[in-house]
Amino acid sequence: MSYLSKDEKRKAILEATLSLVVSCGFAGITARKVAAEMGAATGTIHHHFSSLDELKTEVIRYAVSSSMDFDLEAIKGLPPYEALLQMLLPSNFPDREFENRVWLSAADEMWRNEQLKTVYCESMVSLTDLVEGVINEGKAIGLFYPVLDSRQCAWKLLATSFTLSSYSYLGDSSLNLQTIDELVINDIQLTLGMSNIKDSATIPGSGL
Repeated sequence: MSYLSKDEKRKAILEATLSLVVSCGFAGITARKVAAEMGAATGTIHHHFSSLDELKTEVIRYAVSSSMDFDLEAIKGLPPYEALLQMLLPSNFPDREFENRVWLSAADEMWRNEQLKTVYCESMVSLTDLVEGVINEGKAIGLFYPVLDSRQCAWKLLATSFTLSSYSYLGDSSLNLQTIDELVINDIQLTLGMSNIKDSATIPGSGL
């Protein structure tokens, strides 16, 4: 493995671990597998992370940070409704299948790992904070009239988006990605009291 700074090597370990999570889940992660994935000695992993639990929790932090950075950049300058579409429509998720596998595996692993559970919950709360903030922006300008308080709306919309996105892999021909986007849009509009929005204003540029 070519020379990398401490931070670069740590990042390489996290990215190698994320790749493995997709194929074998958090439960299947070992220092030996991570080292093999990145072409390094097993001691490299132990040098940067004191335990597998620490590595797994840092992987979650890294994945969430990357996802949040993407979202913040993607919604920069967008009006509230368009910002919610950008964050919540499954078709807008970068590496959607990859992210789904990571989150599903993390949700399973957290029941066996209290440290990872704490980080997982913190991560979900941070994502909810972001969605809630956009909802409050829409309320402030008279665009949204939620049927619930903003926090509950944020949890509800995230649950709809994440759940339907994971269902897209069931192989049901009636639940393709376009249909899921439409269901999420419908939930956003109903939950946020947007009864006066025109159908043509759903997905900008898509015709949906």
